[in-house]
Amino acid sequence: MRLWITRTRPAARDIADRLAALGHDPVIAPLLAVRVLAGEGPVPAHTALAFTSRNAVAVWAGLSPDRALPVFCVGDATADAARAVGFTDVHSASGDARALAALILETKPGPVLVPGPARPAADLAALVGPGVPVLPRAVYETVEADIAAPAPVDGILFHSARAAVAFSRRHAASAPGRRAFALSEAVAEPLRTLGFSEVRIAARPDEDALLDALGPETLGKPPGHV
Repeated sequence: MRLWITRTRPAARDIADRLAALGHDPVIAPLLAVRVLAGEGPVPAHTALAFTSRNAVAVWAGLSPDRALPVFCVGDATADAARAVGFTDVHSASGDARALAALILETKPGPVLVPGPARPAADLAALVGPGVPVLPRAVYETVEADIAAPAPVDGILFHSARAAVAFSRRHAASAPGRRAFALSEAVAEPLRTLGFSEVRIAARPDEDALLDALGPETLGKPPGHV
């Protein structure tokens, strides 16, 4: 199956390799690009870090050399990215923002700095509540990429609601007759009215579950035409 990977690099390369190993034909064409932001004011005092995406890990690793603090990550892939840049005390919530909030509340590591996007998908501070100080800090923003839709493709993978919205704004004509594979219900919502032949949702908000959603019946399909 020829599959359009819409997520940002370098994570797109990782899933492309996994799809190829499964027998699919991946095409990388990110719908969003990451733009690093200049910090506003001094970094507040903190005793731990939390990351809600691999993009956040990559950007923060380029801004700060400190790798000694404990790190709390939304999922296993983000935790692997944190270890890859040198963090050693890494904890994974293996889920979504609510799971990450629960892990932070359970551990109570002290003030937690959350380097992340200017427009986060979830309010981690609100989810954690007053029990642990959570300090969001915008270190990057995602902007819609000006790309042409790859053709032909049979299915399209969506990892974020932002990417799904960008697709609906710029590439809705590519939806009819194709399958969409969404990481979560929130990611799938902007896609439902675009005319996809099917919108499948991962059983859990992680990449393993998204790949499971492809199913063996998706292999060997001839490419469609955009």
